[in-house]
Order: sequence, then structure tokens, then C-alpha cells
Amino acid sequence: MSKKVKIIGVVVYFIFGLYFINYAFNFVVFPEFIANLDKWIILVGGVLIFLGGVNYLRVGKKLVY
Repeated sequence: MSKKVKIIGVVVYFIFGLYFINYAFNFVVFPEFIANLDKWIILVGGVLIFLGGVNYLRVGKKLVY
């Protein structure tokens, strides 16, 4: 994978992580437009967490001898 794709992936994970943290503590006020997309953002974030867990297991298998 190229470095640009990896950086974009990290940024996407960071944005969704920030949204989930903010969802619990409300330290950043999001515009009404984003609040209307709340269920979709939660869905995409859940999928990203799931994929991250699968990737963690996949990488962990390569390190075990």
C-alpha cells in the first residue's frame, strides 16, 4: 500500500475516534448537519472498529511462530 493511502486511513480512523469520544463527553460542538447523520456515522465507525479488530487478529497471527 502506498503511504498516501495509509495516511488517509489513519486520518479516517482518527476522525471517527474523535467523534466517538466527543459523543460521550461533548467537548466539541458539531454543526446540525453532522448531528443529522449521527446514525450513519455510528454505523461506519462500528464497521471501522470491526475491521480494525479483524486486522489486529490477522497481524497477530503473522507474529506468532
